Amino acid sequence: MRIRTVSAALIFSLCVWSSPAFAQQRHVVTPAEMRQAIAGQAQTDQQNREAVVGVLQRTQVREVAGRLGLTVASAQTAVATLNSVELAQAADAARQAEVQLSGGNTVVISLTTLLLIIIIVILVAD
Repeated sequence: MRIRTVSAALIFSLCVWSSPAFAQQRHVVTPAEMRQAIAGQAQTDQQNREAVVGVLQRTQVREVAGRLGLTVASAQTAVATLNSVELAQAADAARQAEVQLSGGNTVVISLTTLLLIIIIVILVAD
């Protein structure tokens, strides 16, 4: 009987005294690293947002959207509502379109790329 009481007291005291000590020592990421990661993600999102909006402001994109009955203004407004993953996908397509447009390939630009940008932005925001 005495052995059970001593064992229970020993186990109880180990649990009570060791838990706070271990909890304080087991941080995977420091708060400073977490703040830095959040700031980095915010910066990446802003760069992606600027890439998408920049392509949506191009004359060629506005013309294609107009021919298809899509409004670029609503797409530009919707860019602010995209999450990081959706924004990264739209920005990749926007960067590809920007390379094609800035290279003078106005006739060769992929209609699929332009539609992808506009449709992703409009549908995700709705």
